[in-house]
Amino acid sequence: MRFIYKVSCECGGELILLATGEAEFDPAECSSCKKAAFLLDPLSASVTAERLLYRSKAELENGDFSLSIVIATIAVESYLTRLFLKFKGISTYATTFQLPSDSMEEAWEKEYPRSGGFLKPSDFVSKQFTGRTFDQFVMSNNVVAAHAFLGLPNPNKALPSQYFQDELFNRRNRLAHWGYVNSTKQEAERRNANRVR
Repeated sequence: MRFIYKVSCECGGELILLATGEAEFDPAECSSCKKAAFLLDPLSASVTAERLLYRSKAELENGDFSLSIVIATIAVESYLTRLFLKFKGISTYATTFQLPSDSMEEAWEKEYPRSGGFLKPSDFVSKQFTGRTFDQFVMSNNVVAAHAFLGLPNPNKALPSQYFQDELFNRRNRLAHWGYVNSTKQEAERRNANRVR
């Protein structure tokens, strides 16, 4: 998959940074002043998930709303899986002082729940890290602060995990399993709200 970042130069020109898959970004040159720029990936549990969120945002901005929803869901799934594998790796390192091997991660992957949309995996990962369900962790402050933190338009006051399930995963399922490809901008924007800052 290709990842493209467009950045405005201080001179008014544009820099376009490109990467494919997990490769490093190619250097870019301003279209106007020819100034060079480089892009480093952020420190993250999943650089791939970060890139997928930006790609989802780009598809939203370019008008491909259905693809934006699918890519955003893949990003969330990627984050959850990588967080779980990172947690297992840290736990193992704490006792063995050895980094996990590929075969260890393959074995751990069998522990990870592959069904349940967002609900089961999010609770599974949250319990590994915090000892609480996803909703318990998010709502541990107060309801108003939790909803404001997430930045989700939530008139039905659904719990955070149910919101992700309904507004992201169920819509992705409509695309992937039922062939519904007529997503609206409003549907895609709800999926992408405050995910890429």
